[in-house]
Amino acid sequence: MIRKTKFKTSLLAALMTSAIGVSAQAQQSPFSHGIAAVVNDDIITTHDLQQRVLFMLATTGAERDEATLARLQQTALRNLIDEHIQLQESTKFEQSISDAEVNRSVARLIGRNGLDPNEVVQQLAQAGININTLRDQVRSEIAWQRIVNGLFGSRIRISDAQIDENLSRQSLNAEKPSIRVAEIYIEATPEVGGMEGAMEGGRAMKIQAEQGAPFTLLAQQFSSAPSSAKGGDVGWVREGELRPEVDAALATLEKGEISDPIQVPGGVYVIAKLDERIAKSETVYKLKQVNLPADNETALSAATEQLIALKPSLTSCKTLEEDIKSVEGLKTADMGEVKDSDMSEEITAILATTGVNELSAPISTASGAVALMVCERTVTGSNIPTRTEIEERLMDQQLAQASKRHLRDLRRQATIMMR
Repeated sequence: MIRKTKFKTSLLAALMTSAIGVSAQAQQSPFSHGIAAVVNDDIITTHDLQQRVLFMLATTGAERDEATLARLQQTALRNLIDEHIQLQESTKFEQSISDAEVNRSVARLIGRNGLDPNEVVQQLAQAGININTLRDQVRSEIAWQRIVNGLFGSRIRISDAQIDENLSRQSLNAEKPSIRVAEIYIEATPEVGGMEGAMEGGRAMKIQAEQGAPFTLLAQQFSSAPSSAKGGDVGWVREGELRPEVDAALATLEKGEISDPIQVPGGVYVIAKLDERIAKSETVYKLKQVNLPADNETALSAATEQLIALKPSLTSCKTLEEDIKSVEGLKTADMGEVKDSDMSEEITAILATTGVNELSAPISTASGAVALMVCERTVTGSNIPTRTEIEERLMDQQLAQASKRHLRDLRRQATIMMR
């Protein structure tokens, strides 16, 4: 059962209501000056840890009970360790991140809530929090993105077949609503107490969002998903593009609502439905026809089997006429551009699962067996991604997986000492 709650994004309200409480918390802080952890040769001070925890308190409006503070401290320390590992890797590759670039990224993050960055800096200062705690986090995110792109970007290849498959799915789902989704993913690691701890964290995210904490900052601080760097913004998706459990929860939400925690293998999601729109589309094909005449049922069956057997050897519209010359009785014709709305449902269903420069499954007609080769497929209409947009999205997905693996490997190799 997914309970529904309105999605609130007032960062300034959260800061104003938190400032007094956080200042008091700072006065009674359980942290002392010293070392919280050592990551290889880098020191994380207790002051660094305190600043990060206070920043989380101020921007999320979290309760200040003992259990919440312990959870925030654990999350903050893990984030700081990862950031030091990322910056150490950045130093190894002699990367330089300018202050101006960091400031622009911080302004964009704060600006997602429609606020003046200078006003937010002042509110943080009143709560005893230096904006550098956010700037340091953003700096590590920029550096890490560059490293991942440099190490893995040139190795990843998105094939035409992958784009065609995605485009076919987009075409089939084009009449379904497009939904803009934001996510928080809590990984069920031993550090958070496994799945039980992840579910508890998910419930805490929902409660804090209900109390006015900006979802973007909750995601940026607590989410383990690659989307955390963008405030949890997944972008526009359609039914079937997310995990089945998440899809099912999303279907129950109205615009502006947030889900209860959604358990999936390995962790827990909390999702927000930011917006929704309906798209109308049309698929235009450039087709060539291949046919074998048949005047009875036996001949039709044989012609169908022959077309199926020929499919692996017919792989290009450009060479199709030359490729079929040696096959007796086989003919081809250029059909030009054809809209899917001008074809029968049977044919559009077959073409939707046929790749570019691929021969379709045979179709029985009164004169024989026919197969269609897709020379080009173009989806037109509002909200339909281009081939380039699909390629970029698939690239981002693979880079996200590479990023996760690489950080996990570096964390395993690192010498980390907790104090």
